Amino acid sequence: MYPYLSKYEWLAMADELLRHQAPDVVDLCVRFFLAESRGVSDGRIRALLARRFKHGQLGRTHRDQLVACIARRLTEGDFSEQFKDQLRLALHLDRQAILAAAAGCAHRRSYVRQYALWVLAHAP
Repeated sequence: MYPYLSKYEWLAMADELLRHQAPDVVDLCVRFFLAESRGVSDGRIRALLARRFKHGQLGRTHRDQLVACIARRLTEGDFSEQFKDQLRLALHLDRQAILAAAAGCAHRRSYVRQYALWVLAHAP
């Protein structure tokens, strides 16, 4: 789990990702990203973290965890606001894995299919 931090403390942590890439900060941010919390602004904070993760050096374990989490959220339709930022991160980290997940969403609910088609449209 991750410690309770206010919205502003999480925003500061996201900014810290750009500056130092300290392993403990990266780990804490990844744990928050993976958590299934539904608090106010959690979706926006995840979107910001996704944008920050693209600029840093993530280890293989963190990259695999993030892509698996985003793929699961897509296939289950369990996502919130600004989910395209998470999908962009997944495309950046492991294009083939997220394309495979999106391809399997052809018979899902329309809102899931819409995001899956968006991912597939961004394939080279």
